[in-house]
Parts: sequence; structure tokens; C-alpha cells
Amino acid sequence: MKKLALAVAVPLALFGAATFYTSTQVEATARDAVDQANLKLREMGVGAGADVSLTLLRFERGLLSSTARYQIDFSIPDDEGNDRQYSLLLNDRLEHGPFPVSRLARGQLMPVAAQSHFVLERTPLTQNLFDAAAGAVPLVGDVTIGYGGRQSGELRSAALDLKSEDGTVRVAPATVSFETDKDGRDVRLDGQLAAVDIDLHHSDSGRPVRVSLRGIGLTADKHDYDRGFGFGPSAFTLERMEIQAGDEPAVALQNASVDEVLSRGSHGLDQRIAYRVGEVTAKGQRFRNLALAFSLRNLEETSLRALVTSYRDILDSSATPQDALASMTSAQQQELQARALELLEHKPSLALDEFGFETAHGAARLSVVLDLQSPSAEAFTPDAMITSMLASLKADAGIDKNLVRDIAGLLAQNNQRGGQLDPVALQQETDAATELFSGMALNTGWSRLEGERLVSSLHYADDKVTFNGREMSVPEFLGFAFGSVQNAGLLGQ
Repeated sequence: MKKLALAVAVPLALFGAATFYTSTQVEATARDAVDQANLKLREMGVGAGADVSLTLLRFERGLLSSTARYQIDFSIPDDEGNDRQYSLLLNDRLEHGPFPVSRLARGQLMPVAAQSHFVLERTPLTQNLFDAAAGAVPLVGDVTIGYGGRQSGELRSAALDLKSEDGTVRVAPATVSFETDKDGRDVRLDGQLAAVDIDLHHSDSGRPVRVSLRGIGLTADKHDYDRGFGFGPSAFTLERMEIQAGDEPAVALQNASVDEVLSRGSHGLDQRIAYRVGEVTAKGQRFRNLALAFSLRNLEETSLRALVTSYRDILDSSATPQDALASMTSAQQQELQARALELLEHKPSLALDEFGFETAHGAARLSVVLDLQSPSAEAFTPDAMITSMLASLKADAGIDKNLVRDIAGLLAQNNQRGGQLDPVALQQETDAATELFSGMALNTGWSRLEGERLVSSLHYADDKVTFNGREMSVPEFLGFAFGSVQNAGLLGQ
């Protein structure tokens, strides 16, 4: 019997000791988390025109759980440049480890330091959100805090039905799952919002404006995050959006995304940002595979960090970024210029990797790559510095004549307002506009015809230009460009 009692007492004693020890550490963990959050918020907020900070107002420690109250302060400039202050309050209940009851109830047996359950507090500022949530709490969250400081959790917003004299906004419930290490260097995010419906009345015309969003997603997987740099991908996705004004046909957009990735390449840092839309429908015309992709390559990491640090220091020198840039001292300008020249010494590249779209009958594409270098020591004027900074340029463009016809038809349709469209007149106007554009592109020499596709190519290096296969000097190319534009009547008299 004594052995049985001892077998039960020892684990209970160990559990009690662990729980007591954890209870003494939770407050320090919470305060460290607040400090870390403020550091990250400051890094993200520099230059954004808004300041966000987090404050731990109260912490009451108990044996099995503690309570905390946080305040989130926002400082946002209004249209007149004055800062407006807003505050949100969060109430938090922290269950102490190693085995919080809520985790045991879900079958989660891994020991943790604490389990946080926080909710948005009702205040005059948030009262409209509580009303829109129809009795539910607009924002709640759960955060698991590991003994090593790692955190994971989920934020959830309630369904909201916001009403005002201008219209209504209905937002479906949303969730954001996240995971981060103690120092916030590794961060993962996964957010989902099913639907947003906006019904408004235009203040000037009184016509209704309806916006429908479906399938909003947000993901990020960043590592080695430090001073504004986080390696890895992030993305924003949207399955469908419709915009309708009055009785006009709706403009529909499907499968849109914004993708960003920062990585270490063989010659430095590479960053790529791509905007893509699967399909856009407007007035019976469909555009597919719209793309706008940029990249910065071969950015020497030390020089880039030094440039960013100098820029942040300048922004921090005044109350607002606008004031800081307007009142830059000569020493600050020289420091920023010196850091930029250091970056150029490593010959970075700036590229428009892809710009284009398709219709049912053709496609258009454009790409441009700029290789940069340190400006020449003999370059004393801004124009000369910019010219000497360009080591090489390569551009390629192509557009199908049938795509030109589709665009011309859409423009002609917009021009025929009022009454029924005249098919014959519409076709004539479309044909005339197509031939005018194609003829101008070919006659000026800016394009050449390959089959039914207008193509152009430009390459510059070593003070020589190759344009559509024709080699010339820079002055010759500039003379050709100015003369062709003037001859086409684009410069008037």
C-alpha cells in the first residue's frame, strides 16, 4: 500500500513542482514576447507612415493560470498630416504548463510552458465590431508557448456584418495560423478568408457599387529574419473578385496572386515579386495570364544591409517619413549615396522579367534586364551618372496583330456610347485602328513582322546599341528614336 501511495505521490509532486516553476516563468516569457513583438513591429513599420506598439498593462499570476491585459496602440496620419491615435485592448488567460488542461482535453500530451487564450475587449472603439459580430467576440486567439520560447497558434475573427449610411460590408470568419521561434527569426503564416461582400452607394452619382471577393489566402515561410530581411517565400492569393457599378456589366477577376521570395544566390541576394491574374473579363472581352514580374539580383548582402540601415536612420530622425526625407542633411545624403555606390560596385541587376497578357486570339510579352555598375569618376552631371551606371540593357517585346485587333475592338466599343452598337461601324473602326497601329510600328522601324507577330529587340553594352538586328552608336540610336517619333507625329509640331 505504501509503495502504491509512493508511486502516486511522486508523479504528483513532480507535476506540482513543474507547474509551480512554470508559473514563476510565465510573466517573464510574456514580457519577452511583448518586447520581441515591438521590435518586429518597429522593423516593419519604418517608412510605412504608421506606428504600432504593444504594451503589457497588467499581469496577475496564479498557480494553474494567470491573466494578462495588453494594449495595442496605433498612430496613423490622417489626410491633413496629423497623427490620430487608436488603442485596442486584449484580455489573456494563460494556462501554466507543463500540461495545460485545454491541451489535455484535445489529446495534446507534449509538455509546454503555457497555453494562451486571448480575446478582444469591448471598448467604445471596438463597439461597432461587437455589434457587427452579432454577440460573438470579433477576435480571439490561442497561442502555445514552448519551453524554448517557440510559439504557435491561431487567430480567428468572427463573421462581421458592418452597416452604415454608405452601405454594408459582410466579412466571413477568417483564420490565421502561425509558428515562430523565440527570437522571431523563423516565421510561418497561413491565413484564410472565404468571402467579403461590399455593397455601397457612390457618393457623387448615387449608383450602387458592389464588390465581391472570394477565397483570400495569405502564406509566408520566412527564416533568418533580421532587420527587415527574411529569406523564403510569401504569397497573397485571391480566387475571384467581381466589381459592378450600377447596371454596367461586372468586371470579373479570377485566380490572382502576388508572390515574393528572397533567396541567396551565387552572387548575392536575389528577390523576385510577381503579380499574376489567371483571367479578367470586362465587357465581353477576356484577358488571360496577365503577368507583371520584377526581380533584383546580385545584391551584395553587407552593402544592402548598410544601405537599408542608413535609410532607416534617416526616417527615424523626424516625426514622419515625409519630414525626414524633406529635411535630410548634407551628411545624410552623402552617407546614403556612399552606401548606394558600394552596392553598385558589385554589379546588381534589375529586371522586368515578364509583362504580358493574352486574349482569345493572341498574346503580348515584354521583358527588360538592366545590369548596373559603379558610375564613372568623370560623370559630374546626373544624366552622365545615370548613363555610366548602365553596364548593359536587354529588352525583348512581341505582340500578335490579332491581339491588337482585340484591344482595338474593345476601345471602339467603348467609344460607341448610347443606343445600339453598329456592328459594321464597329468592325470598320477596329480594322482601321489595328492597321494604323501595325503600320506605325513597322514604318517607324520600332518593330519587325514575323508571321503575324510584331517583335522588337534592343541590346546595349559597351556604348553600342543593337536594335532589331541593326548596330549603331548611342547618338545614332537617340537620333533614330527621336526622328521616328517626330515623323510619326507623336510630338506635334
